[in-house]
Amino acid sequence: ENIVGKTPNEIIKIGISMSFIPEDRLGMGLAASMGMVDNMLLKKYNEGKGPFVRKKEARETAKRLVKELEIVTPGVDTPVRRLSGGNVQKVLLGREIESEPNVLITAYAVRGLDINSSYTIYNALNEQKKKGVGILFIGEDLDVMLELCDRIMVLCHGRVTGIIDTKSATKEQIGLLMTDAKG
Repeated sequence: ENIVGKTPNEIIKIGISMSFIPEDRLGMGLAASMGMVDNMLLKKYNEGKGPFVRKKEARETAKRLVKELEIVTPGVDTPVRRLSGGNVQKVLLGREIESEPNVLITAYAVRGLDINSSYTIYNALNEQKKKGVGILFIGEDLDVMLELCDRIMVLCHGRVTGIIDTKSATKEQIGLLMTDAKG
């Protein structure tokens, strides 16, 4: 369905749910002073009855995500600011995937992460893709984008210079579009 020009509330009303993994993991994505359990609750605040929240359910989810995403943490109540960057990103990704979005938007999802954490993130994104989730992957590593994405939209000076199918794309083609050169 076309969502161009629609407000977030209109998009929600037509049944499209979106999740966002921002570039600033602790500044915009998670509450740094809170543990995994409480960060899980932030996404589910409207599911409780009145002022009550389902902390037991959030704790079970956090424990499951620790296993599934191989999150290294002393415990699910440890403040996420005390975790490594890769583990913080896994917590954020896990929370956003748990909401079962139709569209998952990621901004520089693996920037600054070690290779093992990066592959965990890539694998989780591919699993979501297999489930039919639309993924908008904002990144800068061309090799990763060619491997992970179906299509790449190239921008130059704030303008879209092309959209390329990755099955037939070459780095040279993309490079020309990145510089707005006519090849």
